Parts: sequence; structure tokens; C-alpha cells
Amino acid sequence: MPKRILVLRDLLPEQLEDLKEIAPDYEITQTLDETDFASVEIILGWDEQLPSLIEHEESQVKWIQYPFAGVNDLPLKLFEEKDILLTNGSGIHTYAVTETAVGLLLGMTRGIIKATREREREEWVNEDNLYELNNKTMMIVGAGKIGVHLGQVAKGFNMKTIGINRSGNEIENMDEQYVQNELPEVIGQADIVVNILPATEETDHLFDEALFSKMKDHVIFINVGRGETVDTEALLAALDNGKILFAGLDVYEEEPLPKGHPLWSHEKVAMTPHIGGRVESYPKHLYPLFKENLEAYLKGDPLPQNVVELESGY
Repeated sequence: MPKRILVLRDLLPEQLEDLKEIAPDYEITQTLDETDFASVEIILGWDEQLPSLIEHEESQVKWIQYPFAGVNDLPLKLFEEKDILLTNGSGIHTYAVTETAVGLLLGMTRGIIKATREREREEWVNEDNLYELNNKTMMIVGAGKIGVHLGQVAKGFNMKTIGINRSGNEIENMDEQYVQNELPEVIGQADIVVNILPATEETDHLFDEALFSKMKDHVIFINVGRGETVDTEALLAALDNGKILFAGLDVYEEEPLPKGHPLWSHEKVAMTPHIGGRVESYPKHLYPLFKENLEAYLKGDPLPQNVVELESGY
């Protein structure tokens, strides 16, 4: 029985040909329904049917290359039990998420979103004072690959940057940095707080009433991480009591956001529907990452890119 690589993401024709040359001992299949799953060893992509197939005693899956960064919705315990390697798409979305965060920020601070609303009513309203990013302090919570790039962009606006991570490892493009358990003590330094945290047990509702209360008055809050990291009721209260000047949100506790939710109509909120990580071409970004890992896998070497610690979830 031939070993198979199951490709569940679109690849360019030249990428498929390259894949066949790199892994000549593997059969490449692209349709789950027509695949003898018992011979599948490597999966590029994901499908909701996969957990039940992986659970089967005949499953031979050894490595899954997930296309996205967040893996909190995947059956990580099942992967542990089956000794399956998991790699994610971290880094693919670096530029896109950075651009989304900055877009939400500028949309509010420069009056662009407000002007768009006024345009719909054909109203010409001159704002006397608008918010400037120059000399402000941006705190990036969850400063991984995206945070490093966002820090570089923030410096282009002449902002001070503070990075927060879990490891304590040095973060590029930061003027200061702290570890996550120091966040309540230092968050009051920031004029702008950008949340890029993944969803884990440790980060669930990290941004709650207590943490919002420790922020500077009239802070700007941007969430391009995961919705579960923020207590929505606490966020709304902080918006209503003036603690938060503006909020820019790409992610939410409940997705899609239900009709009638107060965030839809809140004047101090800019929103996008969890599209912050969308890129022009997934094949262009995903295949080079998969290829580098595949070449190492075929040699029996450790995978060099984005191996997920299944216990921690990132």
C-alpha cells in the first residue's frame, strides 16, 4: 500500500509538481472522500471529518501541517494520544494581521470610520482635534512574529513599544519588554494596547474587568488575537465608562457576532469580521513553510518550523 500525502488546501500547479519531485515515494491525493485514509501519513490542511478518521486504529497519520496559527479548535489531546506531530501556519499572517491592527487603529484615531458614517448621511463634519500616534506608547501583548513586525511599524509612527510574552525571550523592535504575569503591573503605561494572544486555558478572559481597570484612562484597545481572551461584558463596560477611548476588534467571543449585539452599534468600536489574517494567496505563503518542514521530515530530522507544543496549545 503506497504512503500518501493528503493535500486539503489549494496549491498552485507548479507547487504540486514540486511536491511530487520532493516526495517521490508518496502518492499525492487531494480529495478526502476518495482517499484510502489508512495509507495517509501526512496531511496538509484540515477537515472536520479528520478526527473520526484519525481515531481509527488503522490510521497512520504522523504529521499534520495546519494552515492557520490558532490551533485551539483542534483535538490536541487526540494528537498527543496518537503521537502526531502538529505544525501551524504561524508567520504566514504576519503582515496581514499587522496591517489589520494598524488599519483599525488609524480608522478610529484619524476619524476615517466616523467620516464614513457621516458620508452615508451626507454630513460634512470637521473634527477640531484628532488623535496622533506620534510619541504614544503601544503595548503588544502576545508579541510573537506578528508582534515583532507590528513593533517595527509602530516605530515608523515614532511610538514607544512595549512587548509582552510568556517566555521572557528577547523581542525585537521593543523598547521594553515584560513577561505575561507582569502584565497587570505594567499595562497602565500604554496608550494603546494590542492583543495578539492565542486562546489557551491561561489566556481565557485574561482581559477582564480587573485588567481593564488597571489600564490608562482613555486607552485604545485593539484585539487581533482571539476573542476568548477578552471578557466582552467587561470590554463594553470599559467602553461605556470612558476607560477605553476606542476599541478595534477583528475577533469576538462568539463568532459570527449575533444580530443585535451591542458591539454592532457602538460608536466607539471599529470592527472587522475575523478577516485580519487573510492573505492574497494562501499557496504562496503556506507551501514554502510546508516544503521546508517536509524536506526535514523526509530526512528524519526535527521539523524546523512552527511545531506546536500540544500540551500548551501553541
